[in-house]
Order: sequence, then C-alpha cells, then structure tokens
Amino acid sequence: MRIHIAIITTLLISACQPEPQKTSHPFIGCWETENGLEREMWTADPSGWLIGYALSRDESGKVTFFEHMRIERGEGTEVLVVNGRDGAMTRFTRRMTDNPEVFQFEYLDHDFPQIIHYQRNGNQLNAYISAMDGSNKTPFDKSKCKTG
Repeated sequence: MRIHIAIITTLLISACQPEPQKTSHPFIGCWETENGLEREMWTADPSGWLIGYALSRDESGKVTFFEHMRIERGEGTEVLVVNGRDGAMTRFTRRMTDNPEVFQFEYLDHDFPQIIHYQRNGNQLNAYISAMDGSNKTPFDKSKCKTG
C-alpha cells in the first residue's frame, strides 16, 4: 500500500509542475562551413533562451576563434548577447522585419560589428556582420553539420 501511495504522490507532484516552454527556432542545431573548420551550435533552454557558440579551427584542429552567445527572449524582444574571447559582453537588439526568417540584431554604438544578420534558407544558416551602413560586410554561410 505504501508503494502505491508513493507512486500516486509522485505522479500528482509531477503533474503540478509547470511544463517547460517549448521553443522552436530556425537557429537550433549544428551548422558548419563546407570545409568543417567553422562551426556554430545552438540549443534551446526551457526558459525560451537560446544558447550557442561559434568557433573556428585551423587545418591542424587548433581553435583560432571562439565566442559564446545567447538569445534572451523577453516580452516582445530578443537580445543577442555575445561574449567574445576577450571576455567582453555585447548586447545586440533584434530589429523586426517583414520576413520572419530574418534575424537582424543591431547595436549602433558598438565599434564593429554593428549588425549581425541571420537568415535560415532550408538546410543553410546564412549570416553576415557589417557596419550600420553595410560596409565591411563579412558573410558566414553554414550548412547542417555532417558530424555531431
């Protein structure tokens, strides 16, 4: 009888727990360049935030660049927070566009980049960074990772 009470109590407690927020986002997954030396990974947290990183390796496999990123999702806003290898944290606010597949984050007072632009195109996650006037545009086009 005690086992049945314990099982029923456990089921009742777990039924009362709030269900984690389900998050779908076009960034979620593993993305890499054709040569596999640049990779970006994104995962969703039950809070609704997205957590990611980007890194580059040289031909020998040594990491030459790394940054940690997160997208904080609040009431009507999304903020891309980038922690660079120097430890600096920069916050870019999403500018909404007519295309829901476009994610453009801006920070006008930042030296460079001022724009971080993402767009999902099928099995590709295309991105670029640039100055606000579009100069110094650097593309980062990635496809779904071939390996985990």
